[in-house]
Amino acid sequence: MPKQDAADQFVKLIPLIRRKLLRRSDFPQIPNLNFSHFHLLMLIEDEGAVTNGRISETLSIAPPNVTPLITKLLNEGYITRVPDERDRRVIWNQLTEKGEHILLERRDSFRKLFEERLAFLNEDETDRLFESLKTLTEIVEKMDKGEE
Repeated sequence: MPKQDAADQFVKLIPLIRRKLLRRSDFPQIPNLNFSHFHLLMLIEDEGAVTNGRISETLSIAPPNVTPLITKLLNEGYITRVPDERDRRVIWNQLTEKGEHILLERRDSFRKLFEERLAFLNEDETDRLFESLKTLTEIVEKMDKGEE
């Protein structure tokens, strides 16, 4: 199969996933936080610690817009800021225990929502979906490593 066909199928899949599975209104909200805050928390969790510059680059947020997001998460106790031991100009944003806990709660809510949305599938369809998602995850992870 040509790579163009695979790319076309991927392009068709993204809006379907957004419309059918990722409607923001369906997800339980974190009190006082919006979707951008949640994405930022997930980035910090994924990378362990990030600078404001890395946040701006990774989430495609203008540098002046990162500061209010960070400030809100600091004020809510979800992250902490830690100076770099070797370069005092560098400040790392890290999750607190409270931040880790809210992410676990949110993931559990996502999982339950997806389970409900997939309840109509029979066992064979569920197995096929699982294998397809595993394959897609492996491919996306491989793509991610190619960018490094």
